[in-house]
Amino acid sequence: MPDKIALDSRNTGLTTPTRRTVLFSGLGLAAAPLLSLTPTPVFAHHGWNSFDTRHAYFAAGTVSSVRWGNPHSAVRLSVENTSLPADWHQRELPPGADERDGRETMASARPYGGEHKELDLVLAGPEWMARWGLNRPLEVGEKIETVGFLATADDHDLRPVMFWLADGQGVWQQLTSFPQRPEPVDD
Repeated sequence: MPDKIALDSRNTGLTTPTRRTVLFSGLGLAAAPLLSLTPTPVFAHHGWNSFDTRHAYFAAGTVSSVRWGNPHSAVRLSVENTSLPADWHQRELPPGADERDGRETMASARPYGGEHKELDLVLAGPEWMARWGLNRPLEVGEKIETVGFLATADDHDLRPVMFWLADGQGVWQQLTSFPQRPEPVDD
């Protein structure tokens, strides 16, 4: 039998590679919309499951890079200070904050003590940032303070629950519930 012809699996006749290619190509195109329905890790868009929400960390510093866009914005923070501000426990929550989650996160906050001099902040996309009061991209050189949770797989990634700009404006960042409640710091 020639190399270019093979029996199909139902043994109903001969099928050429060209016909097979056309059939599989058509199936690939038909299946393409289904691929977008394939489950993917949810932390990338909404959930907190890839972050240790038991312990919140505080860091302040200068924005050293910004990628502002969807599905999430990414900001690199050069860590300059990890000491909680003196007024930390009296600080107002950002507008739109969930009172319980916000207060529990602040009570759980401890100075970031990791080895990284820069942290990658996972922020919401521009539309959500605007809903939470930030109608512009963060800028390289801008000073911010943040409190959030470290990723379980990479302690270089911090997902803020809230952050504050140099002018004191707070920005809330939580859309879904935490998988574990933040634990207060033992004093």
